[in-house]
Parts: sequence; structure tokens; C-alpha cells
Amino acid sequence: MKESLTRLTAHGIAWTAISQLSNQAFLFIVTAILARLLTPEDFGIVGMAAIFTGLVATVNELGLNAAIIQRKELSESHLATSFWAIMAMGILIFGIAILAAPFVARFFGKDIVAPVVILSSSGFLIGSLGVVQGSLLIKGMLFKQLAATEIGATIISGTAATVMAFAGFGVWSLALKGVIFSFASVVLLWLVCSWRPSIHFSLESFKQLFGFSVKVTGTRVVNYFQANVDYMVVGKLFGAYSLGIYSLAYRLITMPLTKISSIVTRVTFPAYSSIQDDDLRLRRGYLKEIAYISLVTFPALTGLFAVAPEFIRVIYGEKWVSAILPLRILCIVGVVKSIGTTVGSIHYSKGRADIALKWNISKFVILTGGIFAGSRYGIVGVATAIAIVTAALFPIIQWVTNRLIKLSFREYLRALYPSTSASTLMLLFLAAYRLLLHGISWQNDFFNLISSVLLGSVVYFVTLKVARMRVLDEFFAIILSTLKPVSLKR
Repeated sequence: MKESLTRLTAHGIAWTAISQLSNQAFLFIVTAILARLLTPEDFGIVGMAAIFTGLVATVNELGLNAAIIQRKELSESHLATSFWAIMAMGILIFGIAILAAPFVARFFGKDIVAPVVILSSSGFLIGSLGVVQGSLLIKGMLFKQLAATEIGATIISGTAATVMAFAGFGVWSLALKGVIFSFASVVLLWLVCSWRPSIHFSLESFKQLFGFSVKVTGTRVVNYFQANVDYMVVGKLFGAYSLGIYSLAYRLITMPLTKISSIVTRVTFPAYSSIQDDDLRLRRGYLKEIAYISLVTFPALTGLFAVAPEFIRVIYGEKWVSAILPLRILCIVGVVKSIGTTVGSIHYSKGRADIALKWNISKFVILTGGIFAGSRYGIVGVATAIAIVTAALFPIIQWVTNRLIKLSFREYLRALYPSTSASTLMLLFLAAYRLLLHGISWQNDFFNLISSVLLGSVVYFVTLKVARMRVLDEFFAIILSTLKPVSLKR
């Protein structure tokens, strides 16, 4: 069983990686096109609406998706009850969105925000139809099928948004993109998942799941406010243009955070749940998890920090240059969060969602104070405040998490040493190289960007190989092992 679970987890990580990285590559191209066709204000308006619709997303599922994945004994009654409860919540939330939209628009002083909120919220109502099916695919570790649905929905919605932007739909091409994604996802999920809801609702089954899910939902709500208080402050104090600039910078640092860290954490939650009483295996799995995540996110964010000026000008254009400094500051946040997001898998798999809830409440209070203090210096001050608070608080929650599985900080830091040392050396090489480039008359942004990326990649991988750090070989060995067929029987 141990070997089977390891292979199954590796197989799941591989297919989730294929899904997330393919989606991210496609969305990167789509976003670059939209950034040139639309204005920072268009992105800012959608960002204002997203502050409300993001809250809708956190409560729409009632945390029942996590409860389905975590629960060892699951019946048809649990599934059918979850489906109808989520649907009822979706209808309720959509009604609330219609009523709340004018107030959201008034808060930001932009009338157009109201219809954008209503349109975007309809996507969550549609998405409710596929929550249970998606949860079953994750619980069964059927990530190949899940990858197919996500890639398909991303291509459909991204293509539609691009066509609409070319056709002159403006901000509506961004708003409709999410709705189209939800619709396509539901259709594809129902095609690949054979489960269908029966007309059944059990209050007892709901109570059994809700005892865990309510803590998950509470954590998500607090985490949402924690993650979006900066958007609220920037949008309210500085307007749609500044929010558009800031949101682009934040989205760039969350690419490796949400699209790479989630590749692993999405798979490890069901895997850890199946061995939740075995601390030794949890420690081993967790140390490999953070080692492999940092192997990708640390150099990606370090490299982005180094090439930020050329990256913004070449990919997005001169109208986005104000995002360069906030982007560099937020890279620090990305590095910490890329490994910090892994603690949730441990908390939930151990049935300790209460830890995440209490922690996120405390962090929200501290972070909010820091952001308001930093806002005196514009979006750069906001970014700096987030970086300082994130870096200062990270060791505390990590210590708490380590205690849950009896993991020492020495072992934890040892797992991060390869990626940290190689990324640091890469940054030093890039700093020296880019200093030399200033003396070359024919250099330009495109050349600087491409040559820096190539040099940084070579330095990073050569450092890992020369230092004989086994983590790189292990990482590629796991990737190769996933090419072999794997049985879904455990």
C-alpha cells in the first residue's frame, strides 16, 4: 500500500502539473494579449468586482468539497446531500450578489462595477453544479480526468475572452471569461465523472460533513479577507488605474504560488488524509513536498525579481512600467507563500482545520494594520507592508505545523537548502551580468530578458548538479516514474 500510494501521488502530481502548467502557459499568453488590447483601468474594474466575487467563491461550496475529500467513510447520502446543499447556497449567494452589487459599486465610486459583479457571480452559480464531481475526482486521485476538464475549460474561456477583446467588448471580455470557464468546467466534469445526484437530502449526513466543513469555510473566508484587504485599500484609496497596476504585479507573483504550489498541495491533501495517523510517513512526504515546490518556485521568483523591468516592458508594454517596483517587492511574498501554503494540507489531513482558522484570523488583523500603515506611500508601501508581515509571521505558523507531525526545524531547513543556495547563487550571477550589460551600447530589453533567463537557468541547474544535491535527481526520477501505468486500486 505504501508503494502504491507513493506511485499514485506521483502520478497525480504529474497530471496536475500538466493541467496547471498548460493552463498557466495559455493564460499567460491570453493575459499578455488582453493587457495590450485593454487598459489598466479595465483590469482594475474587474479587480474591484473580484473583491466581492472572491468572497462569494469562498462560501459558495460551504467547505463541503474539502469534507468529501477528507472523510474516510463516504456514502451516497453524503454526496447527494452535498450537491443540493451547494446548489441551494449558490442560488442564495447569487441573490445576495444582485442586492449587494450597487453597494460595491458605490464603495469604489464606479457604477460599472455593479453589473460586472452580477455577471461574475452568475459563474459561481453555474459552477455549483460541478463541485461534487470535481471533489470525487480529487478524492479518487483521478487527476488525469480532472486535468482534461481544466485544460479544456481554460482554452475555451481564454479563446472566447481574446475574441471578445478584439471585437471591442472591453472590460466585458474579462468579466465573461470567468462565466464561460465555469460553464465549460461543469459540462466537462459531468462528461468525465459518472456520478449523478439523486433527489435526496439528509440532515444527519449534512451535519456529519458540516462539522469539518464549517471550519474550512471559516478559514477560507478569513483567508479571503486577508488575501484581498490590499486590493480593497488600493482600489478605495487610489482608484481603478492603480488597482490595475497593483493587481497585475500580484498576479505575476502568484503564478508560481497558485499554479505550482497547488499542483502538489492539491494532490497531497487526499494522500495525507489517507495516512493521517502515521506521522513518520507524513514527515517524509511533507519534506519532499516543500523540497520539490521550492525547487521550482524559488528560482522562478528570484529570476522574476531580477528581470522584472525588461519582463514588464517586453511582455506587457510601457503603460505597465509602474508595476515593476511593486512586482519586485512582492516576489519576496511569493517565495514565502509558495512553501507556506503547504501547511494547510497538514492541518486538514490531521483534522485540525481549527488551527488554520485561528491563525488566519490573527494574521488578518496584523496584516490589515500593516497595509493601512503602508498605504501612506502608495502601492509600493502596500507591497512593502505585505512583504514585511508575511516574512515575519511565517516562522510562527511553520513551527506550529511542524509540531503536529513532530518535525524539527533543522530537518525543515535542510529540505529547503538546495533550492535556496542555488537560487541565491543564480541571483548573484544575474546581478553581475546585468551590471555588465549597462556598458554595451547595442543591448535592448528583449536581449537582456532572454539572455538573463538563459544564464539564470544554466547557473541554477549547474549549481544543483555540481553540488551533487540529490533533490534534483529525485525530482526527475519521480517525473519519469509517472510515465509508467499505475493502478487505481489501493
